[in-house]
Amino acid sequence: MASKPELLHNQAADEIGQDFLLAYQRAVLLALQQQGILNETQFKDCVQKLEKYTRMNGGNE
Repeated sequence: MASKPELLHNQAADEIGQDFLLAYQRAVLLALQQQGILNETQFKDCVQKLEKYTRMNGGNE
C-alpha cells in the first residue's frame, strides 16, 4: 500500500497526464483543420465534445 505522499504524487501525475492528453488532442484537431480535413464548425464541435467528455469523466478515463 502506498503512503499518502506517494498517492498525492500519483494523483498529481495523473492530472498532468490528463492535461497533456487534452492539449495533444486539441493540437491534433487543429492540425486537421489547418490541413483542410475539418472545417471551422467541425473543429469547434469536436473541441466541445472533447471538453464535455473530459468534464463528464473528471479527466479520468
